[in-house]
Formats: sequence, structure tokens, C-alpha cells
Amino acid sequence: FLSGRAGSGKSYLLNKCGEFLSTQGWVVVREKFDRGLEHNSQGVVCSLFDKAAKVLADMKVGGSRQDAEYSLRARKALSDSLDIASLCYLAQVVPNLLHLIDDIDMKTPQSIEANLSQWKLVFLLCQFLNALLNNNRPIMLILDDLQWAESLILELVLGELLGCVGDGENAHRFLFVGLYRDNEVCDGHPLYAQLVRLRNSASVNVTEICLPAFSKGDMSDMIAAELRLPTRIVAELGDVVHRKTSGHILFAVELLNSMLRDSTIHFGLNSRRYCWRWETICSLKTDDNVASFIISNLSTWPPETLHTLRILACFGFHTDQGVLELLD
Repeated sequence: FLSGRAGSGKSYLLNKCGEFLSTQGWVVVREKFDRGLEHNSQGVVCSLFDKAAKVLADMKVGGSRQDAEYSLRARKALSDSLDIASLCYLAQVVPNLLHLIDDIDMKTPQSIEANLSQWKLVFLLCQFLNALLNNNRPIMLILDDLQWAESLILELVLGELLGCVGDGENAHRFLFVGLYRDNEVCDGHPLYAQLVRLRNSASVNVTEICLPAFSKGDMSDMIAAELRLPTRIVAELGDVVHRKTSGHILFAVELLNSMLRDSTIHFGLNSRRYCWRWETICSLKTDDNVASFIISNLSTWPPETLHTLRILACFGFHTDQGVLELLD
């Protein structure tokens, strides 16, 4: 589990890890929960497995010979592990399964099983996952923003799903990574209870990594690297930025970018290095959180860009690429 405040670099770190593991033959898929959409938590989990099915289906035609062979083995393993009714039901919530196993007959009467429970779904997903792991290829599943997941889904995924793999012989080929904002998870939060249970579990090996805020030294080192200056020259600047952002890296980056935009930090032609207006920086007022600071900086954007952003906001958290192309 990887925790930290918003903007601490959790997603960036996992993206880099995922990119590297993908080059080593791992199947890496990722999905995230959204604030205010707890009711769609089951859909997020299904989407995670749907992405895994798409990766496998794409291997049939767009991968190497080893990928194509693995895709065929995965197809056979799934067909052997799940009966027709189970495959048909899974295909309704994991539609890319139809591209991986193209002889699933969705018209089979016994496949129409209305209102199957979430427990049944997780049981089938466990079989889906174990069937893939039986083919000697490691899998990494990533779920981001666990603090916004529905409590029952947390119990099912972190309890049953991880438990069924942790107890089996495929545990060494499976890596689950959950990301969450630790400042939003307190003692009474559903995720907190699941974390406590997993820490005490004998069948699941749990590693927890917390990305803390930057220290003053970290902040000075980052600024020195970006401005190509010795740390001793930027030490005072680093202290001020650290004090105004409390070491929050995303906040610090936004603050430094704003100072570059308004030339508070500028490149001096005479000194041939970056310089800054010390009095302006010391008197600079910042918002209480990074979100407010970013919003305040939107006023510097061109009017047409802000107009497009207002239109996109009407579509919610996600927007199809086709909509973006229409607005371009």
C-alpha cells in the first residue's frame, strides 16, 4: 500500500514502476476510484479486470510470439476454470473477455442470471485471476484513491480477492498495489479497518510505503537541480518555499511555476544564472491548500481556454476524446 497526501507523487511513482515491470513481462493494469462516485465502486473493480482482459486480447494480434502464446494459454485456462454460465456473466461486466474468448455465446439462456450478488462477482473474479496466474506470468493490479471506495467493495477486494490469491501457490506471481490519501483515512474509515485486518493476516504479505512531505533539505536540493545552481545559493529560497507550502511537493512546484511566470524568478543575463526578487518572495501570500492555489492561478489562462474548461466541467470527472476533438 502506498500512502501520502494529494500531490505527493504516489501516482507518478507507480506509473514509473508499472512502466518498468511491463518491460519485464508483467501484466500491469490500473484503475482509480472517484470522489463522490462511491456507488460506482463495483464498476471500477470490473473496469480493472476489463483492462486486464483487453491487454490479453491485444496480445493475440499486436504482441510478440511469446505474448501471443501467453494469450492463448490464458484463454484456455479461463475456459477450463469457468463454466459457460460463469463466462457469460463475467462477459457482461468484463466485456473485453469477448475479444479474448471469442466463442462465448451471450445468448445462452443459463447465462442470464439477474442481480448476482457482489460476493458471487468477486468469487468469479478470483477464479479469473487465478486462471491467469497459473500461466507463469506475473500480474500487477493497481487501485488508486482507495479512500473513496465503497465499504463493501473494500471488504470484498481487500479481503476475499487478496485472500484467495494469498492462500494459493500463485501468490509470488501477484502484486496488488493500493494507493490512498492518508490524511483522509482515520480510525473510523472503512479502509482503516481493512488495513488493520491485512496487517494481522497470515496469508497476505503487506508492505506499506508512505511518501512524506519534503524536508527543507529536499526542497533545496530540488530547486538547486531545476535551476542548475549550487545548493548553498538556493538554501534560503528553499527554506521559504518549504515554509509556505509545508513541504507539499505539488504545491511547491505550482508556487515555483507561478514565480517563473511573473518573473519573480528570472534568468539574469549579467549574472548568467537564475535570480529572484527576495522581498517579493518573502511577502508572497499563498492559499491554505494546493487546490485553492491552482484555482487562483487559472485567472492567468487565456479566456478561450477557460471557456473550454467550463464546458468540460459540465461532463464530470471523465470526458471522451471525441468531445475534446469537437471542442478543439
